[in-house]
Amino acid sequence: MHELNHSGGGAAVAVRAVPEREGILSALAVGLLARVAFITLYFHWATVPLSSDDASYVQIARTVVATGRLGTHHFPVGYPLFIASFLKLGDATAFPLIRMCQVLFGLVTIVMVARIAGALYGRRAGLLGGWITALYPPLVWMAGRIMSETLFIALLMLSLEQFVRADREGSRGRTVLAGIIFAVASMVRSNLVLMLAFVPLWLLLRPRADLRTRLGTTTVTMAATVAVLMLPAVYFLRTKGEFLPFATNAGQTFYGANNPYADGGWVQVESHPELLQSIPPEVRRSPATYSKAQQALGIKWIREHPGAFLHLLPKKFANAWIPGMQASETTTASPTASLVLMVVFGPLILAAIAGRILVRPAQRDGLLLAVLATYTVMSLVFYGNPRIGLFCAPVLIVYASSLITVSRFAGRVP
Repeated sequence: MHELNHSGGGAAVAVRAVPEREGILSALAVGLLARVAFITLYFHWATVPLSSDDASYVQIARTVVATGRLGTHHFPVGYPLFIASFLKLGDATAFPLIRMCQVLFGLVTIVMVARIAGALYGRRAGLLGGWITALYPPLVWMAGRIMSETLFIALLMLSLEQFVRADREGSRGRTVLAGIIFAVASMVRSNLVLMLAFVPLWLLLRPRADLRTRLGTTTVTMAATVAVLMLPAVYFLRTKGEFLPFATNAGQTFYGANNPYADGGWVQVESHPELLQSIPPEVRRSPATYSKAQQALGIKWIREHPGAFLHLLPKKFANAWIPGMQASETTTASPTASLVLMVVFGPLILAAIAGRILVRPAQRDGLLLAVLATYTVMSLVFYGNPRIGLFCAPVLIVYASSLITVSRFAGRVP
């Protein structure tokens, strides 16, 4: 009788899994069509970017193809290396392939969001999370840009999904893999490196594991993660003779947000020579020392104008998190972008807050919260950036999808 019941229970689970698979496949199909249609109608597949960060990434990648070396470390190295692997084929072939890969990265993000939401809040939340991700306009739009966001978000969500699964399974190997994927994501975009401080804390606080196991898993995971993160610095030591972090423009970004012209956004300090006149020419010759010098200028400005800096903090926070309040970067030149943020990001963040408060996750979600916390800190130290909402959108979608479990129209979640 026990075997019969067990067999019947397994069959019931299998029957329920069929609609779930169909729902995810449908979300993937719709997400694929949305991204393909948008690229075809708006960007065109073979378009070569001539402006913005898109063009900068392409130029760095062309240098890699021409010289076999990375010519700059002002951008994290992961995305230029990704582009360079295609540019050898010629522009007419390379850019359609790059955009095709970015469509695939978008599909990976859909699956990862669905899996994380399903693990934390149940099957229906997973389906809803996948559908929202498939149709979320900023994620659809970025698939056509030659920028690092789409690849970074896919890697970040893959890393978080592996961390969540490893936490449930108690798997050290999967935890180490998650850390390595996180490191690779940080080589694509370095602005989440500060989150590394949360990872060992989260691992050490894992319940149902003895202290020795927790210490061992934490040590191995962090060692593997840091080893991957150090690879670009070691590369620049060998090729340039300087042990350089893989995004030495941090000092420039810091000063761009903390200077006499700062408004809560980012000021291109190179456009204001008077801000940099105290830095001697010999310091400017090295990108690393030049960046450190600008960081020192930013710290000096904060020390001399603490009140002005404190006055900037709510502006930075608003720029990062309150739709329609962005007063810098592309949103000032694009009313359409501001409108889209208000229409889609505003309801998403409200739903995410409500979901996290009203619904208790089925397992630990500390690293998802760490993503939001890290970007909040980054926005206050550097500058409020509308892209923060893009990076955090998949995490917010996970929390927003939990609301389906409390909706009186959804019924009980099995």
